[in-house]
Amino acid sequence: MPRNLGRLRFRVPKPVRPLNLVRVQPNNRQALEQEVTNHVVELSKPTATLNLSTVTDPKWKKHPGNRGKKLRRKPHTLRDIVDPQGRKKHGEVIYVFRSTKTNQVIYSLSEMLDNYHLDQLPFMGKHSKPPALRPDEWVPHCVALFPSAAQGQQAFRALREYRKLHEYHWAQTNPEYRLLSPATRMKKLMDQVANTSADLAAVLTLQERRTRSMHAQSRTYERKATEFMDKKWSEINELVNTMASRTEKPPADDPKWLEHQITSLTAQLAKKHNQNEESQRRLTKAKRSHESRLKKIRFAPRKAQQFKDMQEQLAKKATLANAEGAEEKLQKLKDDIEMVESELAGSAATPRSEADINFNRDTLRTYKQELAILNASFAAKQQHDSRDHYVARSILPPELRKQPPVPFTMDIEIKWADLQDALWADGKWPAAVQQDVLPVKELRQSVTFLSQEEYEQTVNDEVVSIIDGMEKEAVRQAEEAAEAEWAEAKRLEEENKGIFGLLGRMNPFRRAET
Repeated sequence: MPRNLGRLRFRVPKPVRPLNLVRVQPNNRQALEQEVTNHVVELSKPTATLNLSTVTDPKWKKHPGNRGKKLRRKPHTLRDIVDPQGRKKHGEVIYVFRSTKTNQVIYSLSEMLDNYHLDQLPFMGKHSKPPALRPDEWVPHCVALFPSAAQGQQAFRALREYRKLHEYHWAQTNPEYRLLSPATRMKKLMDQVANTSADLAAVLTLQERRTRSMHAQSRTYERKATEFMDKKWSEINELVNTMASRTEKPPADDPKWLEHQITSLTAQLAKKHNQNEESQRRLTKAKRSHESRLKKIRFAPRKAQQFKDMQEQLAKKATLANAEGAEEKLQKLKDDIEMVESELAGSAATPRSEADINFNRDTLRTYKQELAILNASFAAKQQHDSRDHYVARSILPPELRKQPPVPFTMDIEIKWADLQDALWADGKWPAAVQQDVLPVKELRQSVTFLSQEEYEQTVNDEVVSIIDGMEKEAVRQAEEAAEAEWAEAKRLEEENKGIFGLLGRMNPFRRAET
């Protein structure tokens, strides 16, 4: 069971079945009208829940001995508005909710609030912290979209810390609050709408500065790592080539000879006449030199072979990417996936058969598998050409083995339920941040609401038009059947004319007689 009930897997709504009139008698017009009316009523229903759900329902959780509450379809949430394809990872979207009663603000990484989110609100006095979340009280305030999960989570932590400063250190930031009554001070501290805009602008400004420093740090690391790898791999290749080019192996390149020398030097270090400082320093230096040489001789061929094997594996994986027209195939796959996903998304609005929907799902699954294979091939090609993979980086020292974090980018978008709230931090927003309106009521506005009389009249008109179309189709099929029957009769009449029509026809099932 996930901590947030909004992460539960809800049942997928079944598509509207096509009109089936097999059991309806052809002469029973009343039954026909009733069947068509039921079909039109099903088509008129909205394909998704119109109300925006901001708070989870505790009844969704299955308790022991209780079947729980099963929804007919998944609730409509903010995630369906800002990320309809569901491609954003956890942490890339920050949802900000506001209380319509007190203007309190709650930050969340999930699209729906749960009771544990109330831990963000401090207790300032009576009625300052609600005991439970009410769905009619908490509404969306804004949504911040980040390019990476690490950047979004860092902003989330900073926003939580800033909000605590406003609520607990008001005596330093707003000393004039000391003169207010406790009730008035509590209401002012609970109202965090303006502070939310200012805090969000401040956090994004700090991330903009950090972006530049992270890019500089990443460039410095790559430069140092590249220089070290170029130098180290050149030494390894030179040593391997030198050892391979020699016809006779000198003692210094023989591992057994070096091991014998190391054993001999170890024994000499333990002898009594070599216990003076000069002998110990001389023998230790010679031993370390032989150990270093032995390590290089064993290390260089092994690493060179690993590098060669890795390059061959990457070249084999990059076969699809090196083929002619691979980039066009990759782009075509992406376009096909987008087209099939749009068809599946529109299948709820446009009734389709279950076979067509399953076919589209199977096709989408096949396209995604092909896309994953092709993306892996392009990644292998990039690693093969740049000669940058884990084998090449395995020779890095410990201080260069740990890569710095991925630099932040300012590809950030903020969507406001009320765009006027962004003016609380006017002039403090980074220039690269995009501001837009959050279409909270877009789904409801896309549905046409009718009165009872208008709805009944519309349903009747639709039923009459469908039945008229069916009658015209029946008349057309009857005329085609009559024409086909007349053509068949004419063909038989032509065959019976002339001398061939007077001859008897052979019975293929008659027994042969001599």
